[in-house]
Amino acid sequence: MELFNQLRKNPKYWIRFELGLIELKGEKYFKEIYNRVLSIFDFLFHKNDTIQLIASIHTPIKYRGNELVNIQRFLKNKKLIYGLNCKTVLYEYDEEDTEMKTTQYSLKLKKEDIRLGYLFQAISNTDFGSRKPRIEGSIYLLNLTNSTLLHMYDDRGCDVYSLDKENLLPLYRKYRNWILDYNRIKIDHIFEEGLFNYSETSIEMENRLQINRSRVKETGINLYEDNTCEITHQLEIPKKTIEECVKEIEQTGFIIEVDHRYNDYSILEAIKTEALALIDYQTELMFLYAKKYNGKYKGWSVQRAF
Repeated sequence: MELFNQLRKNPKYWIRFELGLIELKGEKYFKEIYNRVLSIFDFLFHKNDTIQLIASIHTPIKYRGNELVNIQRFLKNKKLIYGLNCKTVLYEYDEEDTEMKTTQYSLKLKKEDIRLGYLFQAISNTDFGSRKPRIEGSIYLLNLTNSTLLHMYDDRGCDVYSLDKENLLPLYRKYRNWILDYNRIKIDHIFEEGLFNYSETSIEMENRLQINRSRVKETGINLYEDNTCEITHQLEIPKKTIEECVKEIEQTGFIIEVDHRYNDYSILEAIKTEALALIDYQTELMFLYAKKYNGKYKGWSVQRAF
């Protein structure tokens, strides 16, 4: 489990992907989750790779009940469960917590041994009491062949980790439009692409945040209630860099519209349906894209999505 602990606690390279899209409803929401996580898994895990499935169950130290998660249901061949190992470790989320413990169950498998759709469905349903199957605790998939780790934490997203940049760089490039906006700039810096080497000054950041606070107040939208909105960002980009700018921002999952009517520049609109509470992260992205392509960030507008 040394490799698992190293990847989970101190990974050199990691990516956080968004799975559940707020603009999708009902079964469409879950269908997109399964499509994304299965695509990411298939990219990282191959037929002959050795996989270690790790289930972490968190309980109070004084608890003496049976905390064993039913791993058998995720296996195509139930007899594989006889290879299961178990140990108790410090509480996974806070090793200084003296009230809680983590019990780890691990099992070595091949890709073909796992009921992947059923497993990811159970994780997706963690926070949906009316949906089954469901699972308690955390499930990790460790690829022992190439030293990568996948952790789908719930319907919202999944993390992948590696000690080797080359293990994740192709994945980062292929699915960069699924990267969570909140972490996109940090992840770009990890892989030294995208917005790597671009940043705000402290004055630019404070001005941007101040404008955001004022604009949010004007909307009258309560950020502590449902605040799903269609947010439109406007950038003024020179004609000579607009094509390259559009190509890069399209890789972030924003819908792009461009007005070419002006002589020296074009107006680019980047649109995404998301919680207005995330406006600070979106505006930082757009400000830096404008800076990268020698343009200007002109601000944002919003309307309720539903």
